[in-house]
Amino acid sequence: MSVIVFAGPSISEADRAAFPEFRFLPPVRQGELYAAARSAPKAIGIIDGYFDGVPAVWHKEVLWALSEGIAVFGAASMGALRAAELHPFGMTGIGRIFEDFRDGRLTDDDEVALQHGPAEAGYLALSEPMVNVRATLTRAVTDGVLDADSAENLARIAKSQFYQQRNWPGILAKADLPPPQNDAFRTWLRQGKVDQKREDARALLQAMTDHLQQGAPRAIANFAFERTEAWLNAPWHAQHGGTADPDDALILDELRLDGDAYLQTRRAALLQSLASQSAQVMGLEPQPDEITASVASFRRGRGLFRQQQVENWATENGLEGHEVRRLATGHAASGKLARHQDEALQGAILDVLRLDGRYPVLRDRARVRAGLTKSGTPPLPLLVAWYFESRLGRPVPEDIDAYARELGFSGQARLLDLLAGEFALAARTD
Repeated sequence: MSVIVFAGPSISEADRAAFPEFRFLPPVRQGELYAAARSAPKAIGIIDGYFDGVPAVWHKEVLWALSEGIAVFGAASMGALRAAELHPFGMTGIGRIFEDFRDGRLTDDDEVALQHGPAEAGYLALSEPMVNVRATLTRAVTDGVLDADSAENLARIAKSQFYQQRNWPGILAKADLPPPQNDAFRTWLRQGKVDQKREDARALLQAMTDHLQQGAPRAIANFAFERTEAWLNAPWHAQHGGTADPDDALILDELRLDGDAYLQTRRAALLQSLASQSAQVMGLEPQPDEITASVASFRRGRGLFRQQQVENWATENGLEGHEVRRLATGHAASGKLARHQDEALQGAILDVLRLDGRYPVLRDRARVRAGLTKSGTPPLPLLVAWYFESRLGRPVPEDIDAYARELGFSGQARLLDLLAGEFALAARTD
């Protein structure tokens, strides 16, 4: 997709239809610009965005897109706010509203805020944004319908109203205009009202068209993007981290050709997602030291000892290098929750064994082992080395007790007793 634009009430369906080459998405929320940027569009436009009760688009999402060479434009509403804040870093602001915020003539977010209906109703405006009120009053003075003092008074009344209740009937009801001027202004409003947000939004769409016609030059970031802890742990990384690569849909189709493998993998993904959500709800999010340990384990298990190996592995798997930490963090969260719930899960584990046919095999093997004597068991270090290196084909864990607790034992004593029985069973079988 060449161009993505986040828009809502600031433009109409007719405005969108005039730019069929653009992909229009609903007003942007936090995480959605990052997801859009991962599809490597030639440009992204922000017109409208949510902020009340919903996390607003994050500045670092824009900075990340710019650092990837993606041109980002902003105008009219949320786009104007972010462009005013980020134009020194390369975001392109368009229109009068952007300029007013950039130059300090406007400072409050409520200047662009409005109440509107859902997408199904065409984002029908239910209140009047302050920037439109100001533009309308300026034109009314220019047209000689209002004098400057009356316009200033109306602006003061409008600004005092909560953005969701701000509208012209409410503003005029509190004004004390002389009857002739009041009647003239009300009549003039029917045709003279200014929709500054729409004008700026349409200017943005034209600017993005010009950008494409110029060959869509890559954005030049004049900064070094910092992958902070907050950035690496943003929850929407897990939601959007692996869905943007063009090969992803092909990979999923390939997996679907092996029906059972797709179903099993989907179930595992569901459990991972639910586990991460449950860990947050239960206050069991992994702590920094647990995440660090998980990252180290993740890298050891894949032989990623040098940072360049991590970067190469990430590239091979369609990720950025820093997202290895995201994967390890999710793994740590689900592992911590599983340890916490081990006893409660034991019945469900047995049901899984019944469903996949392993229950009777493991039962019969356990019965045989329980009936064996453990004479001839080698010394503990040799027993442990035999089990991990010969039976499992992996190095002996640095902390046997921690390994045992990870498996749901109360400590290493029960594990070591089972290893003795396993050695006796192996000796009998051999």
